[in-house]
Amino acid sequence: MTTDTRPPVRLLQISDLHCFADDDSPLFWSSLPVQPNRQLSRLLTHLQQLPTAYDALVISGDLVQEETAATYERLGQLLEGIRLPVYVLPGNHDVPPLMRAHLHNATGQLHYQPQARIGSWQLLFLDTSKPGHPNGHLEPEKLALLTRQLVAGQDPTLIFMHHHPVPISSPWMDHVGLQQTEPFWQLLAHYPQVRAIGFGHIHNAFETRIETAPGISVQVCGTPASCVQLGHETEKMTVLHTRPGWREWVLSADGSVLTQTHYLPSGSE
Repeated sequence: MTTDTRPPVRLLQISDLHCFADDDSPLFWSSLPVQPNRQLSRLLTHLQQLPTAYDALVISGDLVQEETAATYERLGQLLEGIRLPVYVLPGNHDVPPLMRAHLHNATGQLHYQPQARIGSWQLLFLDTSKPGHPNGHLEPEKLALLTRQLVAGQDPTLIFMHHHPVPISSPWMDHVGLQQTEPFWQLLAHYPQVRAIGFGHIHNAFETRIETAPGISVQVCGTPASCVQLGHETEKMTVLHTRPGWREWVLSADGSVLTQTHYLPSGSE
């Protein structure tokens, strides 16, 4: 038996940027003062200085708070320093046609495709957004696309999405998670190559494992926001802190997954 010696796939995931066209605009619904564009700029500067070589950056939704062409254009400018392929998913605060038309950067590294292959891994980018709805939706055509993607290959697979596909024990957030959880998990039960799911939306870190079939489980991970982190223990939303966060993924050729979240310290570095 030969051992696959290909190097692991290393990914960075950020989420819930909530950007504006103007860098000085505050996030009006946050009880703590925060300027999302400046938070993102600070986080991107830090990520570019990391000593580890990464294969891609994934942005898992809610790229903007101000849903205008000018905001997406400004976000493209903020991303220009990232010398990695950048895979982008819409969230409930995004307008996908505006995003695709106006979010570009000078390196040409922004991608909106539903899947990618990096090394020995398949990455799937599942759009759970629905215009006018804060919660997540998987219409039949989206589930059909996911089925075709999983049928097409048996490589270890990581699915990225915006909305959480499992309850996180949040009295105020769980009702705006993914709505079609039952057909989603029923589908994954037939495809053991799915090793992990990464999502955003909840503005906090989260990790659990879900058994999809006897002896087969999927690692399910929420990624903190780049703007503000939210609490989920109370009946109403609370803002915990404004330290920008991100998730790191290490995907080995044997299908195993290592992942952890990180936060920048408070204040400027």
